[in-house]
Amino acid sequence: MARLGRTYGRPNTPWGTKVYFKPAMGRVIARKPGVVRRSEKVLSINEQLENLAGKPDHPATQCKGKPWREFVSCLRTKMKEKIKKAS
Repeated sequence: MARLGRTYGRPNTPWGTKVYFKPAMGRVIARKPGVVRRSEKVLSINEQLENLAGKPDHPATQCKGKPWREFVSCLRTKMKEKIKKAS
């Protein structure tokens, strides 16, 4: 379950960073893993997606198998349909 504040993420080095190759820059990048959640709205959206996990009406499940651009477009549409924004 998502929570406010910093998450641990998944570092892939002993010193606690996430190292990956970034093709656009043509080099290896190291960054601090995890995210910082500061918004109740984000937590509300995450909770709604967790409740849909494993069900056939989850937005990602409905859009899977499509080429990337179509997948992103489909996902945007389905997320707007499924997610109720908290006020």
